[in-house]
Amino acid sequence: MNLRNLKYFCAAYEAGSTVAAAGLCHVTQPVISNAIAQLEEELGTTLFTRQQRGLAPTAAAMRLFRLGGKLLADADAIVETFQDAASHPRLSLHIHATVSVAHVHKLLRHLKRELTHLELSVPQADEAADMALTSQACAGEGRAFLPLWEEQYALLVPADHPLAVQEDIGLADLHGAAFIERTQCEMASYWHAGLSQFKVTPDVRARVDSQEWALGLVAAGVGVTMAPLHPLDKLESIVVRHDLAELQGARRVVGLAYEPRAGEGGTLAEVLRACEPWAKALAVAG
Repeated sequence: MNLRNLKYFCAAYEAGSTVAAAGLCHVTQPVISNAIAQLEEELGTTLFTRQQRGLAPTAAAMRLFRLGGKLLADADAIVETFQDAASHPRLSLHIHATVSVAHVHKLLRHLKRELTHLELSVPQADEAADMALTSQACAGEGRAFLPLWEEQYALLVPADHPLAVQEDIGLADLHGAAFIERTQCEMASYWHAGLSQFKVTPDVRARVDSQEWALGLVAAGVGVTMAPLHPLDKLESIVVRHDLAELQGARRVVGLAYEPRAGEGGTLAEVLRACEPWAKALAVAG
């Protein structure tokens, strides 16, 4: 089995399309398609079904992604055993608590593919770091910022909640509603001000500092919340309401924040170059 084909397949699986995978791997779209076709012929199975919005993985693709990912990691590990430790670039990266774990996973896997020997550490929020994966609003004054993806705020409701099927909803419908408060959200003060202005007082059932906890509690039926979502996010047991008037147009951009001079060379410059396809994709989408 050709490891390069396997690498391109994994990129397509994660990106959801051959075009996006080509951008991430710095090759043309036909190269990705040919790699997938060769794997399908070699394995005697179909890996993707083509849909209008991209690729839908088959059960065989899910299995190959799991096994192939391990094979690629093992291959990288073999190479690393013969590399001098001093040649391994290091990066310390703060990750804001409200950033989706699923997109962190995709980004870090992309960096690992592009910078095979990158050694990554994730320090605590109060510890020094080379850069931060955060929203533009939280980047910090005077820091450079490379945008990677955009998210839109929405009202997230348990699937069996009355607001999940209510035809029209407004901010007043949150008065007395069981609510999950996201304490680390950069928009928290804005929401509080808006609720207070209209004398809306939700019934706060939980206060959490991470996106995953908030989504988990909503899915479990504990309450509703307002949170930013990527257009490709797929949530189970949660109904996403984009029609709350007060959330129309409320968006945030997630990216890498760093000291401007630090990005001029070395490991940070390599990381920024590796992330350029993400930034270009956002620019095209915008």
